[in-house]
Amino acid sequence: MNSHRSPRDGRLLSGALAFIFSASLAHAQSDEAPRGTLDVDRNLVRTGVHSQLEWNIEYPTGITEIVDIVPPNRIVPKKDVTMKVRVLGVSFQQSSTKLLPVDVYWSKNNSSWKKFFYGYEYDVDESEVLVRENISEGDVIDFGGRGWLSRWLTFHHTRKSTNNLVVLKNGDTPPSYAPAFSQGDITSFIRPYLDSGGKVNIGDRDLILLWEVYSNKPGSTYFDMQDIMIMVTFE
Repeated sequence: MNSHRSPRDGRLLSGALAFIFSASLAHAQSDEAPRGTLDVDRNLVRTGVHSQLEWNIEYPTGITEIVDIVPPNRIVPKKDVTMKVRVLGVSFQQSSTKLLPVDVYWSKNNSSWKKFFYGYEYDVDESEVLVRENISEGDVIDFGGRGWLSRWLTFHHTRKSTNNLVVLKNGDTPPSYAPAFSQGDITSFIRPYLDSGGKVNIGDRDLILLWEVYSNKPGSTYFDMQDIMIMVTFE
């Protein structure tokens, strides 16, 4: 049992400091928060006496410490995590004035595809978490998407190698292709998620996925890799 005395009498510190430090860590249980330990060299510190504090801080690790990206683009967590998925942008259109819909899916361990988004550019709410799922170590996570142009176009997904889908982590360079309908290049589309040097600037628990859903020819006018953009976060 810890006792507490007035400053004149001195104060038992180790239990109190441990409680405060533990409470702080408990308040920030997200993997995004630094973690560590704090040690005090004595139990009792009286007025005018200095104590020695030692601490060790462990900062968050990068995404590759949490998940593997298995070719072609499958995501395999290295530990049990909670996965959250948001749609950050949709920009699929037939002309500069006619928008077209897309739909986006996910799957775990080769199960059937589950749709988590259908809509147009104006349907996107990038703050909304559309998938929240507990994922176990070793589970295989896949994503896929497609667009509608009088019919559903080719379904591009992470189970199959394709130029129409890319997975990006913090520090990666995004692809840059000729934009369609004066949408602006891909760096403009994802500008909030880039640093001043044009590199992807997202959290160490995040991945960004980009799709081209119409053209299959990199370098063509219509191949811009900005038809669908999602963010996947692991906690």
